Amino acid sequence: MYDRNEVDMDSRDARDAAGERAMRIRAVGLGVLIGAALGAGAALLMAPSTGADTRRQLRRGARTLTAHGGDAMSAWWDDTDKAARRLMRRQLRRVRVR
Repeated sequence: MYDRNEVDMDSRDARDAAGERAMRIRAVGLGVLIGAALGAGAALLMAPSTGADTRRQLRRGARTLTAHGGDAMSAWWDDTDKAARRLMRRQLRRVRVR
């Protein structure tokens, strides 16, 4: 015989673990994006161009980023959210099967 409370605790633990994993995945992805942006900015600043050319390139890049970056970030966030939910459902199914 199984204890209903024990099964409920197992499924709750599995949900918590899946949620924590999803948050870690998002944090790593966000860190990668921030690192890439900082690296790109540093590369532009270190480029062998005049100050005026570098500022012009930075302005152009900032305009492009604001125009397209929000859409890309939103799509990335939606994709990671879907992946996290899929992982959580898979983990819950494994707990229920046991």
